[in-house]
Amino acid sequence: MRELLSTQLKAGKTPLIGVTPIEEVKFDPKCRDEITKILRGLQEMYICEELRLEIFDILKQMLPKNISPQKGRKGMDLWTIFVLGVLRLGCNWDYDKLKSCFDNHIKIREMAGVDLFCDLGKVTSLKCIQDNVSLFTEKVSDQIYKLVARFGHQHFLPKTKELHTRCDSFVFLSNVHFPTDFNLLLDSIRVVISLCSSKAESLNLPGWRQHANMWEKARACYNKLSKMRHSNSKKDEVKEKRTQDINDQINYYLELAEGYFKKAVQLQDSLDDGMPVLKTYLDYGDLFIKQIKRRVFDDIKTPPEDKVYSIFEPYTEWICKGKAGVRQELGVKVCIVDDQLGFILNHRVMNKEQDTDVAVVMAKESKDYFPLVASMSFDKGFHSKRDSAGATNRTKIEKEVGIKAFIPVKGRPNKEDQHRQSSPKFIAARKQHPAVESAINALASHGLDRCPDRGAVNYNRYVSMAMTASNIHRLGALFMARDLKRSQRKAA
Repeated sequence: MRELLSTQLKAGKTPLIGVTPIEEVKFDPKCRDEITKILRGLQEMYICEELRLEIFDILKQMLPKNISPQKGRKGMDLWTIFVLGVLRLGCNWDYDKLKSCFDNHIKIREMAGVDLFCDLGKVTSLKCIQDNVSLFTEKVSDQIYKLVARFGHQHFLPKTKELHTRCDSFVFLSNVHFPTDFNLLLDSIRVVISLCSSKAESLNLPGWRQHANMWEKARACYNKLSKMRHSNSKKDEVKEKRTQDINDQINYYLELAEGYFKKAVQLQDSLDDGMPVLKTYLDYGDLFIKQIKRRVFDDIKTPPEDKVYSIFEPYTEWICKGKAGVRQELGVKVCIVDDQLGFILNHRVMNKEQDTDVAVVMAKESKDYFPLVASMSFDKGFHSKRDSAGATNRTKIEKEVGIKAFIPVKGRPNKEDQHRQSSPKFIAARKQHPAVESAINALASHGLDRCPDRGAVNYNRYVSMAMTASNIHRLGALFMARDLKRSQRKAA
């Protein structure tokens, strides 16, 4: 059974003794802490009845279809789950920190609707928080952060004013180690041994009793191989001998892996269900063995599109953006659009996509969600060459979407581009464009630096929830600034 918010005062009901109405929770407008700003934003969202009802309707989508919201044991309120999910991303907390703050922070408990009289010493289990916060979906978060942005525009943007937006992309890192074909093969060996030994033990099958020793052999072989280096000697015979030693160790490593995989296939064939999860990692192991043989013995390079950079996060890409001091980044590019108020209007996880591929899509989606969008600035990475019809990304956005696009050209501009890029509007838009870097830095500081969750679905959900937390944080900051001005005006 799930309720939206069971502890708040309802019409005709007697209020609970220890429950503070959310609209009466007090915050210090001078406080600069991120927790206070997020809670203040949540409070304004709750006070607005129209927005509150819309958000409650969206939160109902989190409930699994096979679970009744009216029957069964009472679970955590949907509003409490929403508050915890936003705090986790907005403050860049892990679940342990989230649990500690939820159990001990008075303002968080008040905003979550906790009864501070009856439930004063109540402690929520870590597993309970993890299971409930993970009910969030990418679809739910997408809808909420756009509602928050629209709510912010209603309060801080005059109705006649236009939205001037900025678009840029950045790399959101996945939680993976630096990949080589040797250590990825070791990962495959470890998972295969773990899966097979667990299955054999549960079914009382022979052959995997010494699984710990098997893993130690593979790890020792990899460690020895990773420490071997080619010789820098001027003598050819010394170089050849060292090369031969390295090749012999590689052959031993590959033979050991092939023997384990062959044994795992025999176990898989003896089972009725076939263990599809095991097959996935066996396929990875076979792929890495073939790559190593081609690279080491045949001197054939593997094309980037055929490479896998993690067996646990296979969506991970190897990205080189040319930043100073950053040779490569392992993750996926994320494109965002923000406005002059600092709200995120749209985002896109760019799986196997480049900036030029998403420029028109981002402009069109932003215009559909927010009709007040009048212009959008980009950097050079979003510029595209003329297609067969003679159109570029800039002309497509201006003709098909109907907004002004400020995209500087790559290389030396012609006279037409020089005239366009020297116009006062273009110069003003380019001066405002670096503000999107501030939004990207804020996202990285509030959770969007490295994804702790596993899997592509959870990765996309984490990105979307970060956009929601960012918009609520920004909303709270704007309301607190307005509250501070009002208090100063009263004091004067």
